[in-house]
Amino acid sequence: MTERHDIVGYAEIIERAQEDFGAGFPVSTVRNWEKYRRAWVAKGSPARSGLRPREIPMPGPETTVNGTPAWSWTKVREWLIASERVTPPAGE
Repeated sequence: MTERHDIVGYAEIIERAQEDFGAGFPVSTVRNWEKYRRAWVAKGSPARSGLRPREIPMPGPETTVNGTPAWSWTKVREWLIASERVTPPAGE
């Protein structure tokens, strides 16, 4: 068995969301999260209401791999739960 690393791209986000939460996201949705985050940053990162957790932008990429953004799975996982895009597994 290979040990999984924390840095993930679009495909790994989809795969791990399926494995950890049973959530199926199309790649277009994951790319839209990144587009929304970039637009949010371009607007000066306005304050978000705690009453609308789904508006919390995706964490910024940690690095790029071959020109493609890559994120920390730990941060993305926390964001998926905080933004109510997934339900935490039982026991968490």
